[in-house]
Amino acid sequence: MNLLLVRPKPFQNESATGDLLRLAEGNGFTSMHDLDFLAARAAGSDGLERVSAMLGGTSVTGLRGAITRFPSLKADDPGGLEQQFWNGRRPRCCPACLASDPYWRASWDVEIVAACPSHRAELLDLCGNCHQPLSWKRSHIAACNCGASLSGMPIVPAPVGCIAVSRFVCAVLEDAPGASQICALSSPFDRLCARDLLTLCTFLGGYACNDGSRPTKIADLHKMSVARAISQAAGDALIDWPVGYHSLLGRLISKGCSAAYSARLTKRFGYFYTALYKRFGDKQFDFLRHEFDSYIRKEWSGQLADRNRRLSESTRTEHKWVPLTTAARELGVKRNIVCSFINRGMLSGQIHSTTAGRISGTVRRDTLNSLCAEKARWLTLAETRSALHLSRKGAYALLKSGKLRPVSGPTVDGRTIWRFSATDVAALGPQLLGHLANSKNRGSVAQTDDGGKQR
Repeated sequence: MNLLLVRPKPFQNESATGDLLRLAEGNGFTSMHDLDFLAARAAGSDGLERVSAMLGGTSVTGLRGAITRFPSLKADDPGGLEQQFWNGRRPRCCPACLASDPYWRASWDVEIVAACPSHRAELLDLCGNCHQPLSWKRSHIAACNCGASLSGMPIVPAPVGCIAVSRFVCAVLEDAPGASQICALSSPFDRLCARDLLTLCTFLGGYACNDGSRPTKIADLHKMSVARAISQAAGDALIDWPVGYHSLLGRLISKGCSAAYSARLTKRFGYFYTALYKRFGDKQFDFLRHEFDSYIRKEWSGQLADRNRRLSESTRTEHKWVPLTTAARELGVKRNIVCSFINRGMLSGQIHSTTAGRISGTVRRDTLNSLCAEKARWLTLAETRSALHLSRKGAYALLKSGKLRPVSGPTVDGRTIWRFSATDVAALGPQLLGHLANSKNRGSVAQTDDGGKQR
């Protein structure tokens, strides 16, 4: 008595839930609730077995998607993709696709998919007529409950990032070869299965759209507005690899914690840094960690130490920024002296102070090497006087006027001995000669009368 008379043939890339709605529509049911009611009386351990029993033993397994909204029709995705990745609450569709072939595509049911790669259009989840969310509890595959045709809804162009993610999801769902060539993504993504790809897209999109609170916990992803933002951000990070990914890392740094902690990777990147090496620690995600390492080597201006063992040894040893402690040790001075060198422009570096008063910071390696070489040539006051042929009184006069500027000494860093840069002293020599010449000229002019005759 439960056999269904009309048995439409499934399409290759059709959604499992969409196929059941076409089955209900073909048999004149008012909605899938009627099909669910019949399935409750059929034999089988899950929804697909019960539907197969109502079709006289014809198997309906193999279509992608998790069936979730109807108790007697519930079934897991035959491809093994967990229910968390499927959008069973608010269906989405491409009007242009429905106009050409009125069946529901499996990729539309993936939560993060927000665009149709074939028509480069945004999917819609609201009826343009009644402005209500679409529902699986309707009687026609290509019409809203209000009677409006979904195939006639306006087409809205989709962002490039959304299109890229959608193309890749379609490829992995259909197990198509050369997926990266299909969606213009780079070869590392060929090694990702559907679960890995969707996990990665949600992770990257969540951090890119993060407002500062729980980026890995995305609320309302079943809504098109949220899915569009996450998908676009994830696509922007993946296309033009690794430029988009590096751009995302730069934004994470800029909106991370306060500048007081910017010298530490764990504080600046937060859980993102940990997840790269734990949650995405498997071999197929090597490309993520490799490019993170590359970005840190080129762009990170904070501290790196032996404790950052997740990074490659070359990045840790060749990093162009060194901690204040290292700079102080190589210069043979205290940390506060290094800070004074930074403040005076003698070193290129950053200084950070915590609320507890702890000072940390980094110094560019090239400026540190230059200062170390320069420090070996620093002159004492006696050596400076000898080089400039100055008396003690003349030297102190230049000090007072600011023309002779010490790099170390009582008024600079509290040290008892004055030190002067050999470069500054050498540059001061011609200035003093010019000053003396000008003084002699002014004296000669003062000794002439109005007629130009010497008195």
